Amino acid sequence: MLHADLIAFSIFAWIGSFTPGPNVAIAATTGVHHGLRAALPQVAGVPLGFVAMMWAVGMGGATLLQGHPVLLQAMKLAGNAYLLYLAWNLCRSDRLSAAPLIQPFSLSRAALFQVVNPKAWMMLVAATSTYAIGREDFLARMLWMSLGFAIPSALSLLTWAWMGERLRGWLLVGQRLRRFNLTMGAALALTAAWMLSL
Repeated sequence: MLHADLIAFSIFAWIGSFTPGPNVAIAATTGVHHGLRAALPQVAGVPLGFVAMMWAVGMGGATLLQGHPVLLQAMKLAGNAYLLYLAWNLCRSDRLSAAPLIQPFSLSRAALFQVVNPKAWMMLVAATSTYAIGREDFLARMLWMSLGFAIPSALSLLTWAWMGERLRGWLLVGQRLRRFNLTMGAALALTAAWMLSL
């Protein structure tokens, strides 16, 4: 990978991994409701699912999706509907572990969640089309990008889950937990609304 591409991709991957989106909202929420240890399957599953999807897109999935706009639209709607479902459940919760969303993701659920995660699709299609597809060193670039996405993604989720766990005691005072759940639910709903507008 060219030096300039490597720098540009790395900045994109780190910023994309640490900025708010469905994965970080769920990691922070899991940290608050169950602690850091409960978030570890998500920390491993998200990079696994994301990298697998990136390879699928890089190996021809992007062409397939572009050739079937109805399928692409159906995936977009399903993903955003699921985000809204998670947001609704979280907004209704006013105590620890009260909503279905707040149950920790297993490794497989975290990996499969990437299929309906609009932010993940946006990032991986942008990255593969910009930095890998059509390049002579395609395989080397894809291998580098796999690491380049997996490491910041895992570190981001670990950080957000840890911050959630640290906030747990503070959030148990008064209405703080209720406000936290409403804020995280609203963040998921806003993400869905933004993705639907694209």
